[in-house]
Amino acid sequence: TAVVAGGASGLGLEMSKALLSYGCKVAIVGRTEERVSTVSEKLSQEYNNNCLGVVNDISNEKSIDDIVEVVSNTYNGKLNIAINSAGINVRNPITKVTLSEWEEIQKINLTGAFLFAKGLFPLLLDSDFARLINITSIFSSRSFADRVSYASSKGGLLQLTRTLAIEWADYSITVNSISPGPFLTDLNKPLLENPEQYNKFCENIPLGRFGEPKEIISACLFLCSQHSSYVTGANILVDGGWTVR
Repeated sequence: TAVVAGGASGLGLEMSKALLSYGCKVAIVGRTEERVSTVSEKLSQEYNNNCLGVVNDISNEKSIDDIVEVVSNTYNGKLNIAINSAGINVRNPITKVTLSEWEEIQKINLTGAFLFAKGLFPLLLDSDFARLINITSIFSSRSFADRVSYASSKGGLLQLTRTLAIEWADYSITVNSISPGPFLTDLNKPLLENPEQYNKFCENIPLGRFGEPKEIISACLFLCSQHSSYVTGANILVDGGWTVR
């Protein structure tokens, strides 16, 4: 059983599909009712009614309580896999970043991850094997101009992951992260619509291109499986070689 926050779009959707294709029951969580409803219904039809759609906001404590209740009732109080792939990105230099913009990005990207982990911990604790996976970013350890809000939130998310790996080790719950480089998703739409910026960006990537969403799957399935039982506190880079340079 799995819960994927941000599972109705982008990399979260690809990971949800992959888990479903291997027989996992998946609850996808998102804030947009129409998208979550449409995607969950389609996936449920395609994968033997094993996909549940949950419309909620992980950055809201009350919403987390609702998510936990739904998931607990659906999966009999147990959960094997929790993936946090929710996140937003706003590109601005610090001189143009408003306090509300800064707080919104931290709230969704970092506070949401904190609430998600804290809320689902009891369900992970009661399962036969348990995995928490945070989707961070190469911006958790590298940065560009105009990424002050986003990079700060992702750096914090990486440290949250490492700290929980230590705290939850006694319970045999592994906590890891995946740091994607640039992928062909809606999150990077502004860059993809500008050929000059896109080509300049690709100069930083040894493979010379953005990743296809499906190229996140192998790292996800490995960390979700029982074969990764001795891996915790790790950060798997899926970045086309970006961080090698």
